[in-house]
Amino acid sequence: MKKIITWFPTLLYGIIISLRNAFYDWGWFKSHHFGKPKTIVVGNLAVGGTGKSPMVAYMIQHASWSKSLGILSRGYGRITQGFRWVDPNSSASEVGDEPLTYKTTFPQLHVAVCENRLEGIQQMTAQFPDIDTVILDDAFQHRALKADFNIICTTFDKPYFKDHLMPMGRLREWREGIERADAVIVTRCPRNLDQQQIVYFESEIPKPVFFASIQYGKPQGMKVFSIHSWHALAGIADPSLFFEQVKNLGDLKSTQSYPDHHRFTPAELNDLNTKAAKMAEDEAFITTHKDFVRFQAVYHEYPALAKKIAYLPMEMFFLKWEADFWSLLNQSLSR
Repeated sequence: MKKIITWFPTLLYGIIISLRNAFYDWGWFKSHHFGKPKTIVVGNLAVGGTGKSPMVAYMIQHASWSKSLGILSRGYGRITQGFRWVDPNSSASEVGDEPLTYKTTFPQLHVAVCENRLEGIQQMTAQFPDIDTVILDDAFQHRALKADFNIICTTFDKPYFKDHLMPMGRLREWREGIERADAVIVTRCPRNLDQQQIVYFESEIPKPVFFASIQYGKPQGMKVFSIHSWHALAGIADPSLFFEQVKNLGDLKSTQSYPDHHRFTPAELNDLNTKAAKMAEDEAFITTHKDFVRFQAVYHEYPALAKKIAYLPMEMFFLKWEADFWSLLNQSLSR
């Protein structure tokens, strides 16, 4: 029934997307390429969580190849507009949760938000001419920019080639958009990935394919050595892996999921603060890093919550061919 209902709007959306991409391909719409800085896009074909943010964080951590690195994001979920620098003291409502997470994790980086990526790059380099590389979070469909290297993230359990265009599925554009990618990262792979699975993905994806998984660290943000019971909450696209990981920390007493980039209302914050005030000494909330930075701006209003919430850090790592990925990237940037 859903396919029948969504068939016409999917077709209409697909025609619009096809025309837009064709106009860029034919040169009717202009794409701008920067000689300096080099530009790297980390994006996807599907909406929702595909591992873009962990991929950006991974690249920051391994950015010895860049003399001066900048991060540019649209700042999804912010209430502001235009270009803004991200400061560790910024609020998620001002700059978005993901850019704020980058800045608080890597305070030495130049992190900015701007919905117009060309304008954003121009303003970043005008103020800091030494920036030689800019990583753009979620800009694959921003075709006004012709990037030096395009990375597409797709998840192991929901790969783009098994999906459909919105609203029938989760794809922002037709599957053929993958042709613009320079590399595809299959994220959230099982650690025991076998050769048959590798061959299958390589046969379905017409671009260099790399396989990655995620690993979690120890809870951060508060003194947790005496905490044995957790109430997990997450405002991310797919919290299932996060909730599974929390089970390994002790007694998982409850879970609560919210929409991705959820902006907590005063009523929700009051409810969490009340629950925190009633918790035993060995109980606490635990959330993702992205959610944690959204709470920080309101700690002064909800002191019980501030004392009873931690976050679980997570990072991406390659299962195979990490050196080959960096070789491909460096070759593209040196052209």
